[in-house]
Amino acid sequence: MKRQTLVMGAMAAVILAAMGCNGGTTPTAVTPTSTPASVLAESPTPAPTIAATATLTLPPSPTAAATLPPEVRIGVVYPLSGRLEQWGQEGSPFIDMAQADINSSPEAVAAGLHFSFVVRSSETTEEGALAAARDLVENEGVQVIVGLPTSGELTGAIGYLTEHHVAVVSSASTSPQPGLRQPDTVFRTAPPELYLARTLAELALNQGYRKAAVIYRTDGWGEYYAAEIAAKFQSQGYPTAQVSIVPTHPHVGDYAAEVAQLSARVAELGADDQMVVFMAVWEGEDLNILHHAAQDPTLSRVRWLAALLGPSVLTGTFPGPPAQDLPDARDFALAHNLWSVESHPPVNELLQRLWTQAKSELGEEPRFEHVYMYDALQIAARAVRAAGSTDGDAVAAVIPAAAQGYDAVTGVIRFDDNGDRASGDLAFHGLFPIDGGFEYRHFAYYDSATESFQLLAPPAPRPVEFCPEC
Repeated sequence: MKRQTLVMGAMAAVILAAMGCNGGTTPTAVTPTSTPASVLAESPTPAPTIAATATLTLPPSPTAAATLPPEVRIGVVYPLSGRLEQWGQEGSPFIDMAQADINSSPEAVAAGLHFSFVVRSSETTEEGALAAARDLVENEGVQVIVGLPTSGELTGAIGYLTEHHVAVVSSASTSPQPGLRQPDTVFRTAPPELYLARTLAELALNQGYRKAAVIYRTDGWGEYYAAEIAAKFQSQGYPTAQVSIVPTHPHVGDYAAEVAQLSARVAELGADDQMVVFMAVWEGEDLNILHHAAQDPTLSRVRWLAALLGPSVLTGTFPGPPAQDLPDARDFALAHNLWSVESHPPVNELLQRLWTQAKSELGEEPRFEHVYMYDALQIAARAVRAAGSTDGDAVAAVIPAAAQGYDAVTGVIRFDDNGDRASGDLAFHGLFPIDGGFEYRHFAYYDSATESFQLLAPPAPRPVEFCPEC
């Protein structure tokens, strides 16, 4: 029986981008047609079955019962007010369910422990996140904090949190931001853009490509995405080339000159079956680039892959500004197996229970990003139990082990040295002709537990469960 999987589509990705989760910036208002994001669809081949209730199975410290108070207080900082108030309020059922599951676990019951979450709103601002963190630490005596789901919130609070040795398990995905990419006491549970970039490059290497060119936008997201892809090829001794475009948001520019430059660089490396071109650009920009590439004999001879694939590539049209009607770009994408990468977490009994209960409480479909919050809360509680302490440094030291021993709702969780998630099942999707039109289907999966790729023949339908915007 095939394992169920889920996809979070372009609109869910826009939510993340609006929260500052992809470009490493303070949250700003964005529109679906012009903003990149990790299209969260997160998994492939079978992974461990997850029980209907997550339990804290990490063995506690021998002195845990003696050193931990009967009530363990963990802080939660979430955007429950301000610009993302509605989104943040959707997370409340997941916070409540995590607390109930943690406290009813056999380990907590046997140890006589009760976990209490002290919740504060970040007001969806850097200043609000800092104020919330200060209140929790200085007035509530909290040394373990969960939440801070946007890069803006983390940016505002991280200096204070690290100075005061607070252990943090964030539900953000923020690796493009240099200030957050360093060893500290902060860990993040959502697969970041740079992990997606590395795995997209690994797919190309797995398929036999030995030369790479990247055309990318000169913002933090595009620059780091391109650098990550190039580094993967360079680490194997393979040549790379990079060509940049200057973003003109909210307008889409004309990139004929940049595509000509890309063609020249590809020709220098050799336009053969070992060459692959990557795009790290936004929707609309990709359509213009593909339009010019379709008219270029050098670029028409090589494979193409993309960080993002939006609705415009399906139709060959982009509403603008300026409006573009470029069906040759869509046809080029189809002919050159243009695939993109998205997260693809498993659908299991626990996720189904969480989703059903949250939907019942909210009266509408929640967004999937709050599931990363549930995992973050579980990991924090496991780490406290394992450390036998609520001291921030002691808890932070065991967070990686606590994560690896936890059957996470979102799949295997491993952290790199900077605290970014370095795991997560992925899917690779591309155009598929159907009924005189086109749709996106999955052409390959990546299983992060086994670190292996699975090519699909024929391509699998791209499901949209748990995605109200898809």
